[in-house]
Amino acid sequence: MKVLRTIAAGLALLSVIGMLSVFAQAASGIQGKGQEVKPPAKTSMPKEISALIQEGLGTRQGRQDIPFSLFKQLILPAQAGNLYPVFFFKAKNGDLGYVPSASGSGEMETTLNVFFQFFQPGDAGAFKPFWGGKSLTVLKSDGAGYDAEKEDWYSFGLAMPSGKYTLALVLATPDMTKMSVAYYDIALPGPETFQSSLWPTDPAVIGVGAQVEPEQRPTIHRGYFIWGALKVVANMTGSITAGENLEVLFFVLGAAIKDPAAVRPANDLEVNFEVQGEDGKSAIKWAPQAYEFYLINQPLPLVQTLQIKDDKGERTEKRPLPAGKYTLLCHILDKVSGRKGETKVGFEVK
Repeated sequence: MKVLRTIAAGLALLSVIGMLSVFAQAASGIQGKGQEVKPPAKTSMPKEISALIQEGLGTRQGRQDIPFSLFKQLILPAQAGNLYPVFFFKAKNGDLGYVPSASGSGEMETTLNVFFQFFQPGDAGAFKPFWGGKSLTVLKSDGAGYDAEKEDWYSFGLAMPSGKYTLALVLATPDMTKMSVAYYDIALPGPETFQSSLWPTDPAVIGVGAQVEPEQRPTIHRGYFIWGALKVVANMTGSITAGENLEVLFFVLGAAIKDPAAVRPANDLEVNFEVQGEDGKSAIKWAPQAYEFYLINQPLPLVQTLQIKDDKGERTEKRPLPAGKYTLLCHILDKVSGRKGETKVGFEVK
């Protein structure tokens, strides 16, 4: 059993369950003490970084001395009425400047100055700075089989209040001779959104999970993301080897609470999973799955049950899902409120 399913069942990490309970209460309109969200203190940026960000902010196209691009985000719950967006960017190893580690470990590593600045829309199309940060980051990669042309993905996440934002993420060499900026627009729904409808997050196709110490500040990670006390190795390409399970993780925000007065509020959700091919036809359907919390973590065996009729007669056979591109549909029913929702993710069997 993987770590994430253990947590989803409430058998480990009380901090995670506490996070689920606090957010569930906020989403249901139950305001606990100390849940007011206050804007974080603003962080000053070096003048050259501020100028770099402003140059491309209007068009979302900026300087790219170090080619990289923000390509995806996941919205996860957080404590105190916040949400926890995780942002993903990709870049080639050679462009990030990996070199053999001076420690003699055989690893490759690179050091980057990382700056981030969030903006909110203001009057007449203007952008108001909301929150920024900076850090000196050391990234490492295995030396064995290192390929400068290989493109890897990276993540960083942080808790934020609801609202519309534009993120400007800057990567720079330590001497600041090379600088690049990429932009990403994001809308974090407020509690009022959850009063009238379910809001399922985009599913993440995941591998293994592990328990870690919670982060104290936003940090760049290579090949995984952090949520609370969990390290999640995600499958960002959605590529599955034939015969493997497809394991997904997502959240159903806005799910009603069965007993709001309970010490550990619980939900009553039912999810129907279905795989469709590129032609829109159903390839696999599973029996409905029940969940007590709005954290949905489910491994799905990619095996079809087929009715075969040939010269040997009629029979039922189970076969692995053949190679091809597919979509996983997740049909969600909140059995407390009667509301429904749907989310989906594409994947490929090779």
